[in-house]
Amino acid sequence: MAVESSHSVGLDKDRCVGCTTCIKTCPTQAIRVKKGKASIMEDRCIDCGECIRVCPKYAKIAITQPLEIIRKFRYPVALVSPSLYGQFPLNIEIDTILSGFLELGFKRVIEVARGAEYLGHFINEYLENVPSPRPIISSVCPAVTRLIRVRFPELAEHVLPIAQPMEIMARLVRDRMIREGYPPDEVGIFYISPCTANVTASRNPIGFEGREIDGAIAISEIFWPLYNIVKGLKESDIITRAGSQGIRWAAIGGQAKSLDDQYRSLAIDGLDHLIEVLESLSMGRLHGVDFIEAMACTGGCVGGPLNIENPYVAKEIIRQRCKAKIEKPFDELEDAYNWKDFQWKVPLERQHSMLLDSKPEVAMLKMEAVDDILKNLPGMDCGACGAPNCRALAEDIVQDQADQMDCIFVFRERVASLAEDMIRLSRKLPMALPQKDEY
Repeated sequence: MAVESSHSVGLDKDRCVGCTTCIKTCPTQAIRVKKGKASIMEDRCIDCGECIRVCPKYAKIAITQPLEIIRKFRYPVALVSPSLYGQFPLNIEIDTILSGFLELGFKRVIEVARGAEYLGHFINEYLENVPSPRPIISSVCPAVTRLIRVRFPELAEHVLPIAQPMEIMARLVRDRMIREGYPPDEVGIFYISPCTANVTASRNPIGFEGREIDGAIAISEIFWPLYNIVKGLKESDIITRAGSQGIRWAAIGGQAKSLDDQYRSLAIDGLDHLIEVLESLSMGRLHGVDFIEAMACTGGCVGGPLNIENPYVAKEIIRQRCKAKIEKPFDELEDAYNWKDFQWKVPLERQHSMLLDSKPEVAMLKMEAVDDILKNLPGMDCGACGAPNCRALAEDIVQDQADQMDCIFVFRERVASLAEDMIRLSRKLPMALPQKDEY
C-alpha cells in the first residue's frame, strides 16, 4: 500500500482508480486527477476529510496513530473528546466509558468537555473586553480555521485567537503532572479524535509554535477495544467532572449556548453552508451577529469522519446525556484562568495558495488570461479533465500545470478538426500524381 501525504488525510494510490468523485467535494479544490490517479495539493488541503467520506474505493485514508503508541510512555494520558459519548448507547454511562480507558492502559483520563467549559467562559470574556471585528468566528474546528486561511484570508482577523479545548486541557494536565513530580519525558498525552482536522491540529497546533499533545488516536480505532471492556464493567473508577455545558459542544449549537444572552450568534455546520456564510461576510453583507459557531462536519464534531455512529443518532445521544447533567458555573472549575492565558502566540498565517500570484498586478493579468481560456471551454464542469470545474482547469493552464487538450470536449473538437483537414488534404494530391479515379 502506497500512502503519500504529510497531512492527516492521505492517498492510497493502489486503490485509487481516478474516478474524480473526490475532486467535486473538496472545499479548497485541493485534489487533481492526473494519469488515472488522484493527487492532493498539500498547500491547499485543510484535512476536513470530505474526500474520505465520498471515495467509493476507500483510497482516501486517515493517517492516525494506533492504540499501541501509548506504550512508548510510562504515563499515558487520554484526552477524551465529548463526541465519543455519542458513539455509545445510553445504557453505558459516561463514567463507565471513561473508566474503560484505565483498563486500556492509560494512567489518567481527561475530559475535553472540561476545556470546552473553560473556553465558553473565555469567549464571553473576549467578546466583552476586546474590540475586534464582528462577528468573531470560532476557532474550535481547525478545518474551518484552515479554510479561512486558505480560501478566505481576508477574514483572518475575525478568527478567535484562543486555544482549542483539547489544547487547553493538554496544557493543564501536563502542568499539573509536572508539579506532582512526574518526569516530563515519561508523560504522553493522546487526543481521542473524531476527525482528521484535529489529528493534524494535535501535531501542528494553530497559533502556537510548540505542541502539548503527543499523538492522536481515532475514535474508530479505539471504539471496539473500549466497548469490549466497558460493556462488562460493573463499577466506575472515574466520576465525570464536566457538566452539560461542556458535553453539548460535541454537537452543533453547543458553543452558541455557552454565550451570554446579550450576544447574537449563528451556529453553522457543513462546509457548503459555512462557505456561503463566509462569502457573505467577506462581501460585507452579514450584519448583526457577534459570534459564529462554525463546524466543518454536519452535526458538529459528532459528524467527524473518524466516528462510527450516524451523526444524527450521536447528536440525539449527546442531547439525552446532557439532560441528565447539570451545568457547572466557571467558578466551580478547579483553576482560575482568563482568556489571555491561552491566547495564540502566533497570529493566523494568511495563506495565498488559491491566488494566481502573490503580486496583485501579475495576478490580474493571469485572471484575464483565465477568462480568455474559459471562453474556449464548454463550461460543463464535468471533471473529466481531472480538475473540479472549468475555471479550475483554466487556472491550472495559466499556471502551466495543465493544457487545453486536457478538456475532453476541446480534445474531441480538435481531433474532429484534424480529421476534416486530413480528408481535405487527401483530395488535393499534386497534379503530377495520378488521381484516385485514374487507377
